[in-house]
Amino acid sequence: MEHRPWVYIASPYTKGDVAINVKASMDMFHELMDTGIVIPFTPLTSHYLHIHKPRPYQDWINYDLWLLDRFNAVLRIDAICKELNYRQSESSGADGEVDKANKLGIPVFYDKHELLSWALHVYRPVPLASRQLPKHEAGTL
Repeated sequence: MEHRPWVYIASPYTKGDVAINVKASMDMFHELMDTGIVIPFTPLTSHYLHIHKPRPYQDWINYDLWLLDRFNAVLRIDAICKELNYRQSESSGADGEVDKANKLGIPVFYDKHELLSWALHVYRPVPLASRQLPKHEAGTL
């Protein structure tokens, strides 16, 4: 069975425009997912959990840091919205995630293409587009 690396997307959240920051992280999630080379995760989906049940900021930081050791790589990105000439790089939370990843020996990437090249070299996953999915019998899952 093939193994694809799990990738944690570290990005700005509370500094700047929160909506644009969340969208940028979700956009990167979909870009990575579409490659079929890695299994991406964006912790900023907790934004929607926070809307449902607000928690102290530190709860979300702790949650994200608890998860980090389960990942094979971290991708640190800026939040960018070209239409509004917006770019947010600064993030104490994402920088803390990078620091923890470095302490754990988890590779940190700042470029999507370098991440994907690493993943292809180290894990040799089969991209989604070239996979043959198993056929299921009618009525079974």
